[in-house]
Amino acid sequence: MKRLIIAAIATAVVAFAIYKGVIETKKAEEPTAPIAIDFVPIDLQKTRTTKAPAPIDMSKDPIKTTPKIEQTAPFESFDAVNRLSDRAKAVLTNAKVLPTDLNNEAYIEFDLATLQALKTGENFDLAIPQTTETYTAEVTNVIESANGDKSIFGKVLGVDGRMHNTVLTVGKDAIYGQFTAPSGNYVFESKGQYGWIAAKRDLYKSHIEHDVSAPQPKTDNTGDMFAPKTDG
Repeated sequence: MKRLIIAAIATAVVAFAIYKGVIETKKAEEPTAPIAIDFVPIDLQKTRTTKAPAPIDMSKDPIKTTPKIEQTAPFESFDAVNRLSDRAKAVLTNAKVLPTDLNNEAYIEFDLATLQALKTGENFDLAIPQTTETYTAEVTNVIESANGDKSIFGKVLGVDGRMHNTVLTVGKDAIYGQFTAPSGNYVFESKGQYGWIAAKRDLYKSHIEHDVSAPQPKTDNTGDMFAPKTDG
């Protein structure tokens, strides 16, 4: 009886061993999928010559950058010896030289450098803001006084073909004068480069004008120098 039991156990052990061997053999015979490996080329020369970044020295002052400032276009140049000004009235009022009896005046800025450099035979343009006209005057005479002021005399050819006179005195810090055009006789004054211009007919009778006439030789002609004259 014992022999039969031992024989049965031995048979079962052998059968299990045979089954396990068959399973292991089948696993060994199954194909294994290949593993894809990508190789990235490396420049060994660069890796050898590349230096490590230098450490930051925190003891030094930080780098200061200056903001870039865009250059603005230069202020518009004068088209004549005068142009309209938004500052003139305030400047004249603060300087307490603005007459109180003006009427229909225009506030202007003069090109002092050009006026002070005018010579006999040269031309200059004067703008009349009230009529949006600009007239060209030819300088006929320049008289300089002992204090450096210049009296500039000129003539203007109007659109009517007649000649008109103009005279102005240019000082270091003031300009005053009269300019006769076909549209009328205009008076102007300034403190520095800032001033006003108005038609003489619009001024009140109480307005006191500067004497812009320079000493002239005596003559029998007592007519108004600002009256229009025919050429010739």
